[in-house]
Amino acid sequence: MPCHAAVIEKPLTIAPDMEVEKALKELKKKKQTTAAVVDSKGVLLGSFSIQGVMRNLLPVSVVMADGIEVDVPIQAAPGIAKRLKKVYPLKVEELMEKKVAMVMPETPVWECVNALLRHGTLFVVEGENRKFLGMIDERSALDELQRLIEGGE
Repeated sequence: MPCHAAVIEKPLTIAPDMEVEKALKELKKKKQTTAAVVDSKGVLLGSFSIQGVMRNLLPVSVVMADGIEVDVPIQAAPGIAKRLKKVYPLKVEELMEKKVAMVMPETPVWECVNALLRHGTLFVVEGENRKFLGMIDERSALDELQRLIEGGE
């Protein structure tokens, strides 16, 4: 079975020039944590996520991979909230993740499950032009596998 069968119905897409505040409201309204950033021609440019926004709220020293662990509580909540307010007017393209995990529609489902475990949400694209076709997350993949069991396929 190809992975395109596990694509999320009506995935959220946003434009790169949308303001972060509006994009966050769209994520909340659709009860999503990640959206595809797609240009006017339908080309996948990257992903926008709540996690990406939160990553941009922390000081660089805290974000470093396996960075400094702080055992002392820091009274940083007001500072982080202020940073969020400063991030709101930015454009999505300034915070989006450009390196995303992509698969083709005909990719076997076992490869998609493996990629999900390594990368999280997958973006289904067509050809080298990266035409956006959809997204696959752990829930949509599991739902499709359960559908197959129930359908006896």
